[in-house]
Amino acid sequence: MSINRQDALDDIVAIARNNGLTASDISAALAATGSALDKANSGGNMLKKIFGYIGGILILSGIGAFVGMLWDDMGSAARILVTLGVGFVIFIMGVASLNDERYRRAATPLFLIAALLQPVGLMVMLGEFSSGGNITQAVVFVSFLMLIQQGVVFWKKQVTVLALTSVFFFCAFFSALFKLIGMSYDLAGLIVSISLLCLTYRISRSPHAVIAPFWYFIGTCGLMFTSYDLLRDYKADILFLGICAFTIYLSTAVRSRSILLVGTISMLWYGSARSVAV
Repeated sequence: MSINRQDALDDIVAIARNNGLTASDISAALAATGSALDKANSGGNMLKKIFGYIGGILILSGIGAFVGMLWDDMGSAARILVTLGVGFVIFIMGVASLNDERYRRAATPLFLIAALLQPVGLMVMLGEFSSGGNITQAVVFVSFLMLIQQGVVFWKKQVTVLALTSVFFFCAFFSALFKLIGMSYDLAGLIVSISLLCLTYRISRSPHAVIAPFWYFIGTCGLMFTSYDLLRDYKADILFLGICAFTIYLSTAVRSRSILLVGTISMLWYGSARSVAV
């Protein structure tokens, strides 16, 4: 084996001398070949990931369809087990995967699936064992528990997907709470939207800034809808133009294209709507 290796090196040296090649030329050619192989491998890995995600979605869809067909035949314990129990186990698997670098990428889909199954399971549990109350009280209870769970683990682990779910349950909790205490829909939406924009600004200055454009978009849409409804009730909808102008200015201050997009579309929509009305 060593003789073949030495022979190969001798051949390379002879070829380099005969063709006037330098060591830098050979190094550059090897580097180019390596980068081409890396690109080919990355393309193959991307296909593996895509097929893996598709396979996982199909498996979950099949399990969901199977559970749906047997739902009426299940007892209370079985219904809670296949929703809340499975969701909690998947959440624990997500937390455990963060401790091993080999499985760290699996944490994101695991946390997202858990964030879907656990609230459903809690609602099922309340429906099976509670007596009285209304759906708003249940949403307040469930979203509060989920906010505590997601927020605490995010604070400990600093995982971006948990920041995403924590903000979602934050909005769900306060929206349901304001409705429970009798606050008007528009005023509650305005408060939640402004709070969401402020929270997103803090996120945009953190390592989890990748989720900021999404929440900027949601918060600005909520601000536009609720502020227009409030101003229309007081016959002062012309002030909506000022809010649109403020959001456009805000987009330049925080450097958010999402806010700029919503603010511009809202201003154009209001102008066209007023011209049609006139």
